[in-house]
Amino acid sequence: MSSSAFKFATAMTVLAFIGPAVAQGENTSGPPVLAKNVAPARMGARLLVTSPAFTSGKTLDERFTQNGENMPPPLAWAKGPAGTQSYVVLAEDSGVNRAEPIVHWIVYNIPSSARNLSSETPAEGELSNGALQGKNTMGKMSYVGPKPPAGQTHPYHFQVFALNTRLDIDPANADRTAVLSAMKGRVLASGDVFASYTGK
Repeated sequence: MSSSAFKFATAMTVLAFIGPAVAQGENTSGPPVLAKNVAPARMGARLLVTSPAFTSGKTLDERFTQNGENMPPPLAWAKGPAGTQSYVVLAEDSGVNRAEPIVHWIVYNIPSSARNLSSETPAEGELSNGALQGKNTMGKMSYVGPKPPAGQTHPYHFQVFALNTRLDIDPANADRTAVLSAMKGRVLASGDVFASYTGK
């Protein structure tokens, strides 16, 4: 085989190997980047986040998924640093092969006095404490539970951010991009708790 023929054959082998992923527009550079890494806290300050419904790293109960009651799990967090004006919660699935995670829930302008979110949140819109719900991946201003493909196990991160401001964003425009853009440089501390769920 000539040198040029060998190079052509090698190139075709490489293209055959990476072709399907590229053709489908999949993210070939690894898992999607979570919100906590897009809008990091100043000096890496951490915020302790827990849930009375599950232990971080364990399995998410089915009632918090689309196969169950499709209700958000309750969350709790420690008091933010001095200067905290509001909190933001973003729930994301990073177990997908795409550039951005799937957004399951956005809640912003949570009062600085708040230390938790219960499962009793409205199906859509404003919470009783004045906090606002942004748009999830489905375009709805509400929580949408996990529903990964059958047999696939995905990790779900419930991230909490302490901000030194409130966000001036209309809920109708409050998607992940808008919220993270407004948060950058304003995060005093952040933390998350995560659970996994296997599709049925």
